[in-house]
Amino acid sequence: MIIQNTIDDLLQQLLLKIQSILSNQFVGMYIGGSIANNSFNDETSDIDCYIVMTASLSKSVIHKIEEIHKKFYVSKILYAKKIEASYIPKHDLLNFNPSNIRPYFNEGNFFLADYGSNFIIELYMLREKGITIAGPDIKTLIKKISVVDLKLAIQKNLDEYWKPVLNDLEKLKRNDYQVFAILTMCRTLYTLETGMIASKTEAAQWAIKNINPDWKDLIEKSLFWKPNQVFNRLEETQQFIKYVINRNII
Repeated sequence: MIIQNTIDDLLQQLLLKIQSILSNQFVGMYIGGSIANNSFNDETSDIDCYIVMTASLSKSVIHKIEEIHKKFYVSKILYAKKIEASYIPKHDLLNFNPSNIRPYFNEGNFFLADYGSNFIIELYMLREKGITIAGPDIKTLIKKISVVDLKLAIQKNLDEYWKPVLNDLEKLKRNDYQVFAILTMCRTLYTLETGMIASKTEAAQWAIKNINPDWKDLIEKSLFWKPNQVFNRLEETQQFIKYVINRNII
């Protein structure tokens, strides 16, 4: 309850600042990710914010938004560094194109980012479980995404993102990224098998019971890893990613 109240206060502060800049361009602010999935971990989770506008923002407005986020990031407000924010024109939700770009803030950086095929997965989660901070019901803004389209997006994300990651040792040598990759692969398998979205914890527990038991130890170690602990399972992580990529489920 203390964590939830702290996050609520943080989001209300951020909301007021965003509304003051966007003014009549503001449509709504919504939370997805681990908070919406009731699986927030104060050590490892982000706070996934989605701000919907009436139309694309001008360069001057984007600059003002950037300043807000950078000031928030360096503030002493608890959990401020966990804010990950996407600014989405309303028409992009109804006519989604993964090659379009949107203003995006994460880990202290603000830039224009491609949506990518992975964003369909985020939109599915947001539509089905998203939390409204301000604005209309999110289901009225996002067209329904079929399970078939969800699975196709996941498969495309495996091809476009995770295949190249296999050789990106700069990322994979990091303990936290190995854990992220393993748990994400569990979620990927879970959705491809069941057609549903689960938290990383739920998906990992499912994977331990339902996939090749050779992966049980790796998944369990990932599930209980803490940021101050050494993980160092590079080769096994690469092999697990390959295992998931090569499973022909669709």
